[in-house]
Amino acid sequence: MTSKVTHKASNPAGNTPTALASWMRGLARELEHQGCDAQALFSEAGLDFALLDEPEARYPVPQTTLLWQKAVAATGDETLGIKAIRHITPATFHAVGLSVMASETLEQAFGRMRRFVDLVTDASEIELLSTDHEFVVELKLREGAQPAHQSTDGFLCLLANAGKGLGDPSLVPQRVELSRPAPQVRNLEFFEKSFAAPLKFGSNTMRIVYELAMVRTRLKGANPLIAEHLDQASQAAIERLKPASSVSKKIRAWAVNHLPQGAPSIEEAASYMNMSARNLQRKLADEGTNLASIVDEIRQTEAAHRLKQSQDSLTAIALDLGFSDASAFSRACKRWFGKSPSDIRGA
Repeated sequence: MTSKVTHKASNPAGNTPTALASWMRGLARELEHQGCDAQALFSEAGLDFALLDEPEARYPVPQTTLLWQKAVAATGDETLGIKAIRHITPATFHAVGLSVMASETLEQAFGRMRRFVDLVTDASEIELLSTDHEFVVELKLREGAQPAHQSTDGFLCLLANAGKGLGDPSLVPQRVELSRPAPQVRNLEFFEKSFAAPLKFGSNTMRIVYELAMVRTRLKGANPLIAEHLDQASQAAIERLKPASSVSKKIRAWAVNHLPQGAPSIEEAASYMNMSARNLQRKLADEGTNLASIVDEIRQTEAAHRLKQSQDSLTAIALDLGFSDASAFSRACKRWFGKSPSDIRGA
């Protein structure tokens, strides 16, 4: 049995993918640590150094790729991406990073990363795949996006060390697959030590593979209530990134009111937007999403809020969210949160 969940990032900047400017703060600090003029390199790459301190500022990925290339040339250090994350903290990613820290399990933590990857970059998407025994986190690049190897090195290393970051160093991957070429022999040990897992270079995919039972282990620092509030802040930040007139934003607002009548079909949504179903699907795809993803995100957010903040019956919540019955709602909760609605409410 397998299950797969994908969240495609929106692209608020149009055709040019962007990344959170504060993500590059780690590189700036590592460059300074190695005695380089970080501000000068940023300027050479066409990036405003002052934006590192702006909470929601974003850089175009082509310019950040150029910066990574210049940084590696200046330092002669192909491990720069991994070293840069030493200067990264959960607060670097704002509400997303903090909500991940409050997750109940590593599976939930990755689920939050998947849902809110938009805030970090729209150059890639995170796909989660579970089998009977394994849990796979795969990083997929958006068509046309070509970030530097060092950038994906750092991001994948962060994901591979998520268990350690959440307070349990025993939560390590079974293996990690990287698309980048193998590093120079003198740097191989550093890569292996940093990822703390067997590595495969030159792969067709960028994947981190965990034992399924491991990612479902309850974390000591779990705080569901705090995580829920931070999720709402993250969703609000994502909405701010979208153009006010975006199709997905209009569909989301409409779908919220439609759910008590059942999950909306693409034909119903298209009728609301006065366009064909095919045209709506294309426009949503251009914004990096689809109707099913929008409905699923609404349901997950509303379910967490209603179960914690109201005394409504599970059946009433299920019907309000467009489920056919409480059993279907329960299955969705187990997929989202790893537990039943009753357990969520009891916690």
